[in-house]
Amino acid sequence: MLSKEELERYDRHIRIDKIGLEGQKKLRDSNVLVVGAGGLGSPILMYLASIGVGRVGIVDGDIVTLSNLNRQILYNTDDLGKKKALIAMEKIKKLNPYLVIEAYDTWLTDESITRRIFKKYDAVIDATDNYETRYLINKIAVELNKPLFIGAVGRFVGQVMVVIPYETACFNCIFPERDKEILFKLTVENRNQGIIGTTVGITGTLVANEFIKYILGIGSVLKNKLLLIDGLTNEFSIINLEKDPNCKICSKKE
Repeated sequence: MLSKEELERYDRHIRIDKIGLEGQKKLRDSNVLVVGAGGLGSPILMYLASIGVGRVGIVDGDIVTLSNLNRQILYNTDDLGKKKALIAMEKIKKLNPYLVIEAYDTWLTDESITRRIFKKYDAVIDATDNYETRYLINKIAVELNKPLFIGAVGRFVGQVMVVIPYETACFNCIFPERDKEILFKLTVENRNQGIIGTTVGITGTLVANEFIKYILGIGSVLKNKLLLIDGLTNEFSIINLEKDPNCKICSKKE
């Protein structure tokens, strides 16, 4: 049962016919791991907490720097030099004390560590900013059959996709590892060319929305679709994706 305080907190959700009290309970009973507590992770974490997702894990091995503050809205100048995962956990707890928040002050570089953390959650959100980590997240999420929600941003452009293991195209289907050297180069170029906070916020919010729809079983989730967001033209477009039958990550279920 939801407490009196929770009923008041989530009142505007519960009034929506597609959510209601049962939907709010589904959100409270759900859990997710968010990898990356930076530009994308900030709005994702804030909205997951605000809507009442019951348990949220935060993975990030970085510290807050001054150049983060144009887009990483969880933090302020008082947080400079502090560990993102721990500060994010503290702030999300203040935003919604009814949640269980777990922080992992680490980088995901090792398969065994990634696997051990992922096993604790029912779903994963990739809010990272480099392709090397994305390949690892995708591999372990598919292996463990964890739904994966992916956001990416460069300059004024955002991307969102959803991976349902063995059902939809995975990240490796669309961006095969054979192309990873090109993608790693693009990551560096994007960092050098900058990023604007508003596009990050829009993209992160849409990633959170995909997870919320998935948990509630409402609307249309981006299965086999890549959503492209152009912050300069305000155009949203969708690219239809196809699962690669020969993908080394998701073509065969163990």
